[in-house]
Amino acid sequence: MATSIENKVIEATMDMIDEMDNFALITRGALGSGNGISCEISPSNPEAVFMDKEDYVPVTLTLNGKHSNLETLSDTLHNIQDTLCRRTSYPSGNGWEIVDISKGILPRIIGREENNAWIMAAEIIIKVYGKDEQTE
Repeated sequence: MATSIENKVIEATMDMIDEMDNFALITRGALGSGNGISCEISPSNPEAVFMDKEDYVPVTLTLNGKHSNLETLSDTLHNIQDTLCRRTSYPSGNGWEIVDISKGILPRIIGREENNAWIMAAEIIIKVYGKDEQTE
């Protein structure tokens, strides 16, 4: 079970991605040996800090995908970005709330393995409002 706000946000985002019924469930960390999708957090800093110490933090999440079919992989990463960015409601929890998700870097090819599997990467930017747990 995640304890930091960032890890809770990543888990909630991964759940939203898994609801899309992609060719594979998303995992955290490195890609495995077969077709798959993974994610990991990229460095970010608070966007705004308020007098009450609540803040807005953009959490940049790098999505990596691997598939033997380039079109399947590209369509999947584009669909993940489009679907998350078009949502009108997002998850929240004790001390945090996702208020928006936007596209970062669009899906791009970053390599091809010896077995001809394509590797692509993309980014989403998750805007998180960190709030006082007492006000919920």
